[in-house]
Amino acid sequence: MNPAAHAVDAPGPLRHPVDTSTLTIELPDALAARLAAASERNHVPPAQIVQEALEKSLPADAAENLPLLGESLAEKMKDLIGCFDSGATDLFTNPSRMEGFGEWRK
Repeated sequence: MNPAAHAVDAPGPLRHPVDTSTLTIELPDALAARLAAASERNHVPPAQIVQEALEKSLPADAAENLPLLGESLAEKMKDLIGCFDSGATDLFTNPSRMEGFGEWRK
């Protein structure tokens, strides 16, 4: 008898897609216990429960709402840079203005 003839194909969620990533997370003990209980109760692997929860929490179109990479705070505030007068005209040229600059304050 050919063992392959009786092999059962795994259901969709249990199959690994071609392009997958592995994620390791730390869970509080109580949450890990809830995950294990749900896994046993529903007869599904914990990874499937976590994946479904992430799919629900992070819809595909959520990526469109992320800030653009490379856009710095300076770029976002470019209209405000230089619009305030500090009152000191020698900030760049007077060494005494740099006293303590970059030192941790106690």
